[in-house]
Amino acid sequence: MGAAESGDESPNSKTATKLTEISNSSRVVFEILLEQGSGLATMFAVAGAAIALTAIFYYRAFGTLRWLQWQTLLALRVAAILLIVLLLFRPIFRSYKDVQQRRALIFLLDSSASMRIADDPSGVTRFQQAQRQLEKWWQKLQDDFDLRLIEFSERARPLESIEDLAGLTPDGKATSLSRALVAATQQVPRREDVEAVILLSDGLHNSARNPLEVAGRMQMVVHTVGVGAGLRSDASYRDVQVAGIDCPDHLMLNNIAKIKGSIDAIGLAGRVVKVVLMEDDEQVGEQELTLDDVEGAQEVTFDYRPTAKGRHVYTVRVPPLPEEKIVENNQRSAAALVVEPGIRVLYIEGTLRAEYGALVDRFLAKDPDLEFYALVQTRPNVFLKRSNMQGFLLEVIPSDAETIHKFDVFIIGDIDSSYLRPAQQELLIRRVREGAGLLMLGGYHSLGPGGYAGTPLGDVLPVRLGNRDTGQISESFLPTLTPDGLRHPIFANIGGFFPTQQGEPKTPGLPPLDGCTRVQSLRPGATALAMLGRQPEAMPVLAVQPLDKGRTAVFCGDTTRKWQQGPRANEQESPYARFWGQMVRWLAGRSAEVETAAAVVANTDKAYYEPEEPIRILAVVRNQEGQAANDAKVVAQVRGPAGQAEQVSLSPVVGPGGHYGGDFEPREAGAYQIVVEAHVDQLALTADKLSVEVGRPNLEFEKLDLNDKLLGQIAADAQGRYVHISTADHLIDQLDRAQRKRRIAVQQPLYSPPLCWVLFVGVLTTEWILRKRFQLR
Repeated sequence: MGAAESGDESPNSKTATKLTEISNSSRVVFEILLEQGSGLATMFAVAGAAIALTAIFYYRAFGTLRWLQWQTLLALRVAAILLIVLLLFRPIFRSYKDVQQRRALIFLLDSSASMRIADDPSGVTRFQQAQRQLEKWWQKLQDDFDLRLIEFSERARPLESIEDLAGLTPDGKATSLSRALVAATQQVPRREDVEAVILLSDGLHNSARNPLEVAGRMQMVVHTVGVGAGLRSDASYRDVQVAGIDCPDHLMLNNIAKIKGSIDAIGLAGRVVKVVLMEDDEQVGEQELTLDDVEGAQEVTFDYRPTAKGRHVYTVRVPPLPEEKIVENNQRSAAALVVEPGIRVLYIEGTLRAEYGALVDRFLAKDPDLEFYALVQTRPNVFLKRSNMQGFLLEVIPSDAETIHKFDVFIIGDIDSSYLRPAQQELLIRRVREGAGLLMLGGYHSLGPGGYAGTPLGDVLPVRLGNRDTGQISESFLPTLTPDGLRHPIFANIGGFFPTQQGEPKTPGLPPLDGCTRVQSLRPGATALAMLGRQPEAMPVLAVQPLDKGRTAVFCGDTTRKWQQGPRANEQESPYARFWGQMVRWLAGRSAEVETAAAVVANTDKAYYEPEEPIRILAVVRNQEGQAANDAKVVAQVRGPAGQAEQVSLSPVVGPGGHYGGDFEPREAGAYQIVVEAHVDQLALTADKLSVEVGRPNLEFEKLDLNDKLLGQIAADAQGRYVHISTADHLIDQLDRAQRKRRIAVQQPLYSPPLCWVLFVGVLTTEWILRKRFQLR
């Protein structure tokens, strides 16, 4: 039977509270309670009645025995009854006493990197100031308080003792005052057992929640002690700070991007400094800036054209000046992803013909690099829509510049020119001149037969069209590639499927087209890539030409769907996806070849993340034909800065096929490594390793002035006081050292179920043996 101490006076309580007992009051109260809630009188009455009845029974039944024999049997039976009564009523002996208790005093010490700034006139760092004061206060307070110590930066960690402070260094990458306050609330279960929380920090909160929200709900007194100085108030202080960098999360390859740096200076008006832009470790830009004395930052803008895809870190830096005390804030960095711009295709058809279905279903919908919107006219000015562009709706052919500028490639199919007003055509041409691509396909109502001769669109195409009576060529044929066609990106890796002016295809078996639309001749400056026959004077079937920054093309042929159907039926390789994929990419200004093998390419939506911001992991998966794989199993293996590994499942996302995405919640700042794996068509594919950063580089040095305003507000919201560390001794002296008197209960159960049952069985066994010996039934 063990004793327990408890502050709960309820008879049913089994909770024991461990307290530090300083001295005992002279008043001690004793009582016996029953755990089952009945009164002692009931227990004694039940026991007395049972014993009396047993005594009468034994006297009548065993009166013939010698006095000692029947008294022994009676005693054993009474003992059994008492054991049963104990088990039924469970009596407890409880005593009360008053004790003195030391209240907890919790210190929170900022160990982030900004605390290593030496802005004290003596040259002592902020952390050293806080450390020395804390050690002094600890000696003064340890006899009167239960002292606790927590160090924090982006995370909070309780220390075992004050001796651990000697090995602590201020190197945290971020500061979370809110996590420090939450950690304080977890130290002591009862709020009334805490005298106060004392927070020592420079107040440079830059991570994880608003500390004012936490402080207002703590139900604890929080005193804040500011460590550091307001640097701007020092007349002798000199500093240049890169106060900010504005860099887009994504930069477009070979497109000019604007990267801005904000430069702030103290006490250096009139000085000329260099401002440098770095990509990774290479300088890519430089400007001179004359510093002013106007409050607020000066802006420097760099126009930079990235030339390499992938993740890059861009840094705006000012070389340190000799008179600067703090150089950690002379640069700011931001990570960005350099990517190729996405390709958006607008495809307009006038009739629901087979070529439309093939282009949409077998090419546009299966190329994971394309977003498309396809309109096919089912009756005059009524269109059927197909698209993988989310949140975007077209009912008719667009007629405004904003909508047209959303697209990079325009494919005009078998639709008469009367359905495209001159103003709409001019908008399309303007977009092409700015860098887009335009392709017109052959058909019964396109090119010359569609009345495009003499229209704005017809005048920018690479061929002379002829009038509406030009007509069609109905003989089947394979386009013959010209020498220019063999070298052109549209026919990269597929030229062998086509005949040339020198001979037959190197890879025979490609089905011929059913016919084409007749055109007259090439325009000056245009290039013929494929002809109707091998003669030099043959009609061009595929022709291209530049138009300012953009490109235009004409493809007169029809029924290219046969290039996909025929080879697939014979289990042969098809040039269909590459032909159209490379056509669209060239029109959009991309000369990359189309992938025709299973692959997975991974990326993240950003190159760096704020603390506690989810990392968005993205992947594009292709099957063995290079088309979108929509039924793949895709997972990402994420390894954190501490080496821990976690797995994230990626699921299909809306938009182009073969795209997958998933989110990962980082637990701490630092570098994360991500490897994406995909299983498709019984193949295991692995993407290149990704690296992302959580917590901006130099986050701790973005602001260096003591934030006494925030520290003061935290103290006010938690019914405490704010003081600077130079005057904080009087705050410590005014703490209430009086120890709290508390009445506690010490209770001792008067039963033990295992022991009682053992004794009960032993008593009955002994009684049975004696009755046999006395020759009783």
